[in-house]
Amino acid sequence: MEKVVAIVPAAGAGKRLGLGINKAFAKLAGAPLLVHCLHMLEKTKLVTEAIVVLAPAEVEEGEQLLDRYQPEYFPALPIKVVAGGKERQDSVANALAAVPDDAAYIAVHDGARPFAGRAVFERTLAAAKEQGAAIAAVPVKNTIKVVDASGVVVDTPMRSTLVAVQTPQIFRASLLKEAYAALAAKPAAVTDDASVVELLGHRVVVAQGRYENIKITTPEDLVLAEHFLEELQQEERNYGE
Repeated sequence: MEKVVAIVPAAGAGKRLGLGINKAFAKLAGAPLLVHCLHMLEKTKLVTEAIVVLAPAEVEEGEQLLDRYQPEYFPALPIKVVAGGKERQDSVANALAAVPDDAAYIAVHDGARPFAGRAVFERTLAAAKEQGAAIAAVPVKNTIKVVDASGVVVDTPMRSTLVAVQTPQIFRASLLKEAYAALAAKPAAVTDDASVVELLGHRVVVAQGRYENIKITTPEDLVLAEHFLEELQQEERNYGE
């Protein structure tokens, strides 16, 4: 089986969650969000290794936490922890340096997004194998307005052309490494890893995500997460877990 390495950015401060800690360490049903995320990655049976990116001051704490939860939640998933950088793109670049040379694909997946599930990973990986770069996304439900600095509407894009981007974002390993090398040589503002690949002029395709695949950011998200966790556990049972 071709090796798929997951990079899991989890170095954010999580200020909007209001708990005073990294949101990756926030508890959901008795375990940190990051632990649930790694549990999900193992259950996809597609990821061969995970590289977790934490703030430099949290690396030791994170290693101890993951050691404590690994036997119960992700016993068969090898984990590395690396220190992040100033921006998300710096954190991913640091993780890329730890990716084994024999990795065929790299899946970047948010540490506070534990509900992607096996089917989303399967679809996104299949698309990446065909095109080299693929992202999970869902159609936008609401009308979107573009506004200027004073709050005046300047454009209304066709809703049918819009998607809300999620993770995983999966790339041929050599392509993502090339894209980040180019970004280091010529810095630019990017908001996700697909944007880095797009700067190379490489096509990125969309795979069907799921609306439950939320990034837990606010206290309200934690309430939804309790329900989504039950759904994901049922999905695992349906796959014979």
